[in-house]
Amino acid sequence: MAIHFDVVRDGKRFSARPDGRTAFPIAAKVTFRNRRTGVERFGLSNDGSFFGSDEAKRQKYLAADYAEIHPFWADFIEPTAICEGQSFISLNTYDRARFTFGFGQFAAHVPDGDFIRWFRDMLQRPEVVDYFPNLEVRGGRIVKVEDNKVVPLETAQSTEPLQLYLNPTLDDVEDAEVVAAAKLIHWTVNYPEARLLQVQHMVNTARRLMKEADRRLGLDGLGADLCCVVMDVRHQGRAGFSDLQEALNARRPFEALLDVGAVSQPERVRNLKQALQTRRAALRRKKWSRSTGDFV
Repeated sequence: MAIHFDVVRDGKRFSARPDGRTAFPIAAKVTFRNRRTGVERFGLSNDGSFFGSDEAKRQKYLAADYAEIHPFWADFIEPTAICEGQSFISLNTYDRARFTFGFGQFAAHVPDGDFIRWFRDMLQRPEVVDYFPNLEVRGGRIVKVEDNKVVPLETAQSTEPLQLYLNPTLDDVEDAEVVAAAKLIHWTVNYPEARLLQVQHMVNTARRLMKEADRRLGLDGLGADLCCVVMDVRHQGRAGFSDLQEALNARRPFEALLDVGAVSQPERVRNLKQALQTRRAALRRKKWSRSTGDFV
C-alpha cells in the first residue's frame, strides 16, 4: 500500500512524516541566481547543514562496501562520488536539471541519461507500490497511469513531463517537490537493494563515459588514474574533448587533466585533487583496455 508523506515546514527547512510516524529531514530551501540574467530559482538542497546530518553520513557511498560486487570499478567511481556529495540521498532541485539525486547526482533533465535509466529500474522494483504506484515503465519509457489513461513522462527527445512531476516549478518549493524527494530518500534509506542499484548505475555510467572518451581520445593502455579524471570531467560536463586532448598531450598529463575546468569549477577541481591524493597509487595499477572495455 502506498506510503503517505506529510510535508513538515520549519522556515526554510523541510521534513516529511511517512504514514503519521516520526518525521525525517529532507532538505533546506535554497536560492540560485543566474549571473547572466539575474533570474532567481528556488529549490531544495541537502548539501549544506542537512548533508552533515547523521543520516546522510550513514548513507555515504564507500568503495570498500561494494568492492566484492564491483571489483576495481567501486574504487574508480569513488573520487567522483566524493565530489558529488558521496551520499546516497544527496538532493538538489534548484538548477536547470530541476531534480538531481544520489551520490552520482543523477540529473533528470537528460533524455535517456543516468537519472532516467536508474529511475526506470527503480520503478520495476517490487517496492514501487509503496512509493510511486501511479508510475510504470511501458515500452521502455516511464509513464503515469491515471485510471485508464496513460501519460508519457519521457521520450528520446525530452524529460520535461517527468521533471514537472518531480518539481512543478523553480519559483518556489512545492509540496509535490518535497514529497517526491521524501519518497526517494525513504526508499533509498530503507532498502539496501535500492542503494545497490544506484551503485550499479554509477558503474554503468562510468563504463559508458570511458568507452565514449576512448572513441574520441584514444585511451587504450592509459592508466586508470588519468582515466578517472577524464571520466569525472565528462560526468560533470565541465569541459569538452578538445580540452581533454590538450591535457593528455601535455608534458605532465595527470596534472594538466586535473586543471581542466579549474576556472569555471574551482571547488570541484580542488575536491577531485584531494580525493585522488590517497587513491592515485591504487588506481594507476590498472590500465584501460579497448578490446575488453574494462580495466586490466
